[in-house]
Amino acid sequence: MKPVIDAMHRAVEDLSQMETFHGYGASSGYDFLKKAILKNDYAKFHFSTDEIYISNGTKTDVCSILELFDENATIGIIGPIYPIYKNGSLCLNRKIRFFSSKEEEGFLPTIPNEKVDILYLCSPNNPIGIAYDENTLKKIVEYAIRNETIILFDNAYYAFVHSQGIPKSIYEIEGAEKVAIEFRSFSKSASFTGVRCSYFVIPNAIHPSINDVWKKRTINRFNGADYIAQRGAEASYLEESKEEIQKNMKDYLVHTKILKEAFHDLGFTVYGGEDSPFIWVKNKEKNVTSWDIFHLYLEKLNIIITPGIIFGLEGNQFFRVSGLASVETIQKAIERIKRYYES
Repeated sequence: MKPVIDAMHRAVEDLSQMETFHGYGASSGYDFLKKAILKNDYAKFHFSTDEIYISNGTKTDVCSILELFDENATIGIIGPIYPIYKNGSLCLNRKIRFFSSKEEEGFLPTIPNEKVDILYLCSPNNPIGIAYDENTLKKIVEYAIRNETIILFDNAYYAFVHSQGIPKSIYEIEGAEKVAIEFRSFSKSASFTGVRCSYFVIPNAIHPSINDVWKKRTINRFNGADYIAQRGAEASYLEESKEEIQKNMKDYLVHTKILKEAFHDLGFTVYGGEDSPFIWVKNKEKNVTSWDIFHLYLEKLNIIITPGIIFGLEGNQFFRVSGLASVETIQKAIERIKRYYES
């Protein structure tokens, strides 16, 4: 997007002149970006800049946030799910409780039947590609309030949400500000995958001193996201940028819909794709693992898919397909897939 690129070029110029040079900024991010986030993403809520943190990627954030909690806290993970939640927890030697969402229930998150201190939740979900509706999130927030559980809500794909009844933020659910930390990323909306800029919200309502504690951690463990990246992120909120982002999101969802229909036509069971750029495809042959499918697609079709097993044991009969490509690439892939299965 030109406005974003222009803003980043100006930021480079800022750093080249002594009068406008920026060294180490605030560890939690510059106020200019925090204010843009509050104005554009959280206008209907009552958060302050002190509750917003700018970082260099949601992958980092959802792992590092565990340092906020007691090392004996029990972490709940509902599979199949983004593997970094498990791997990050294991790297910190934390206790994990695994729960499985059920295919016959549309892979909606299972409410744990026991108390956990921390619960990871991802919506729109990676890898399944579904976004949770208001009723589903309400039940989880009620569980969290009842059990004094903190929800770590990975909302990196929020920009793809367009369906009626699907909240764009967990804070649309009453009481969520008391139990949820929400993570978002510019990687998906503004194509910042190589630039690295993200943000998350820690509401004061969770605990009166929670942000005092986290700011001390941040000052000592993080030097702040790159100034150039933050200026680019700020520019993603300009009207011209927002129009282009909205167009990109619509295009990717169309590409994902084309993929979903193609797999349906070939007799596959497919989930997701309405509010996410992913579809979750079930293997037709039960004795074929997701790694078998991965190698088949790679070696015979020259197509990369993601084997479901990496998202947990529940995923071994599935594979994830992404619509994050040009329509020409999508069509070419579909032609190869159809030729293989129809031959």
